[in-house]
Amino acid sequence: MASEPPRPKGANARVAVQEQRVADKPRDRLARFNLVMALRDAGRLEDALAAAKAWRAHDAYNLLAARLVGDLYAALGQPRAALRSWSAVVELLPNDASAHRALASALKQAGALEAACGRLQRAVSLHPDDTRLGFELADCAYRQGHLERAREGFERIAANEKTPKLIAMPSKQRLAQVYAQLARRAGRSGKRGEAKQLRKLRNQLVIDGGTSSDLKVFLTWDTDRSDVDLWVITPTGERIFYSHKRGKHGGALFGDVTTGYGPETFSAPRATRGVYQVIVHYFGTRRRGLREARGEVAIVLHEGTSREVRKVLPYRLYKPRQKVTVARIHVTARKHHRNRGGVR
Repeated sequence: MASEPPRPKGANARVAVQEQRVADKPRDRLARFNLVMALRDAGRLEDALAAAKAWRAHDAYNLLAARLVGDLYAALGQPRAALRSWSAVVELLPNDASAHRALASALKQAGALEAACGRLQRAVSLHPDDTRLGFELADCAYRQGHLERAREGFERIAANEKTPKLIAMPSKQRLAQVYAQLARRAGRSGKRGEAKQLRKLRNQLVIDGGTSSDLKVFLTWDTDRSDVDLWVITPTGERIFYSHKRGKHGGALFGDVTTGYGPETFSAPRATRGVYQVIVHYFGTRRRGLREARGEVAIVLHEGTSREVRKVLPYRLYKPRQKVTVARIHVTARKHHRNRGGVR
C-alpha cells in the first residue's frame, strides 16, 4: 500500500463547502478534486467514488479523474474495476505518452509490474528519444529481474552523449547494481571469466556516491513541472535535503530535480548505526491539472555485496507542501565493515 500523508481533521465540514463549489462551478477541476478528497478523508469511500465518476463524466480526458476513480475502486477492494478505470484514458488517448506513463505508475503501485512495463514500452515507442522514459523502462525490467534487458537499457542511456546528467548518473548507479548481480550469477555458474569482466565494467563506472554503499535511496515521481524532494534524517537527527546535501558523517544527496520525475539519490557508503528516516516532501508544482505526485522510493542495503537487498515503496502526495515518511531504516552493528539492518 502506498504511503500517504495523514488525513486532515474536519473533513466532514469541508464536504459541504466543496459540494456547493461544485454545484456553482461544475467544470472547475480543483473543486471536483477537493470534493473527492474531502469525502475520502471523511472515510466516505463510496460517496468519493460517486463524486469521482461524476467528475470523469464531465472531464473524460482528465488523467487525475480517471486515476482517482481507479484508486477508489482499489481502496474498496475491486482491483478489476480499478484496472479498467486506470486504463480508460489510454484507450481515449492511445498516442499520448504521458497517459501511458500515468497508467504505468498506477500499475506499479498496484504491483502489476509486467503490465506497467508494457505501458512504458508503448510510451517509449511514441517518444524513442526520451531518455527519461527509457530509464523508467529499464528500471521496470530491473525490478522484474530481467537483468540483461535492464543492462541493455541502462547501457544505452549511459552511453548516449545527449543524455542529461540527471538521467545519466542514476542510470549508471542502476547499471552498477545490474553488473554486480550478473557477476554473482556468473560466478555461481562457474563462469569466472565473465564474472571478472562484469566486475571490471562495474569498477570502471564513475558514479556520484560510489558503486558500493551500506545504504542507497532513490526517489522518483510521475509528473512533469513538479518539484518533489527526498529528505533523509540520519540517526544523529541531521536532515539531508536539497539545501544541505552533505551530512557530517558521510551521507550525501545527489541531484535536486525541480522540473519533474526525478530521480534523486541519497548514498551512505558507511552508514551510521541507528535509524534513518526517509521522507518525501512535495515542494511545489507549475501544473494546473494533474497536481498530485505519486511515485516510488527504492532502498538498497549492502549495495554491491552478496547480501544486497532492494525494496521499493510507493507513496502518494495530493498537493504541494505535503510530506510523508516512507520508511525507517534500522542500521545495527557493523560486522566486517558491513551494516546489518532492515526497512520498516
